Amino acid sequence: MDTISIIGYGKMAKAIACGLNGRFRLEIIGRDREKIEHFIQENSLLNTTSINIKSTIDIKDKIIILAIKPYALEYFKYENQSKVVFNIMAGVSIDKLRKVLDSRSYCRVMPNVASLVGSGVSVIYSDDIQTKQLAKDIFNVLGSSIFVDKEEHINSAGAISGSGPAYLGLVAEALIDAGVREGLNFDLSVKLVNGLFDGFAKLLQVKAPNEIRYDTTSPGGTTIEGILELENSATRSAFINAVNAAHKKAKTLS
Repeated sequence: MDTISIIGYGKMAKAIACGLNGRFRLEIIGRDREKIEHFIQENSLLNTTSINIKSTIDIKDKIIILAIKPYALEYFKYENQSKVVFNIMAGVSIDKLRKVLDSRSYCRVMPNVASLVGSGVSVIYSDDIQTKQLAKDIFNVLGSSIFVDKEEHINSAGAISGSGPAYLGLVAEALIDAGVREGLNFDLSVKLVNGLFDGFAKLLQVKAPNEIRYDTTSPGGTTIEGILELENSATRSAFINAVNAAHKKAKTLS
């Protein structure tokens, strides 16, 4: 069983650690021992050790997952050479990583928070065959992996799959509120929206989005009235612009 060293203990570190729990030995590395120990206990992590550091991390021959914020990358000093670094930080390029730490191989990964429940999508770039296989072994445990052949596609893909759960969270909240506005109690509205998202995800595996829309929209019916309101509010453009804004922001971090 390989040991994977996760630097950081934030939300994405939690999603990854919980997904890998029991399948790999884990090291959680960070500055605050109390927070690390709480992180391990709160998430019931098995075969997990904590490494509390002040400023210097010994990465010799380690499999590293960098799960910190981009601005925190240079808070640490990295000693020796790691086996491989999986960078999940948005916008941080492999060229920038090479200037900060030494590794035999580098890999960029953009997972999303659905990794916490084993349904994540991880977008991966590496130019090394062995690293690609190791990435697949690790991140397929969290859901599914999609490989891109150009590093710059990581930012584009991340603006959809990485940020997308937040966008869909807004949609879910709006639909719940809409149900309450129309007289449903909150709990019933939540159940309806949960069922809607679950069923839609399954439909999307077998039908194109426009097919689902056509199947739901009857001539002169209720759904077309709702779609007209969404189009009048430029909902489609709002989503396209949101992805574009996230992509632009990622490029400023490289």
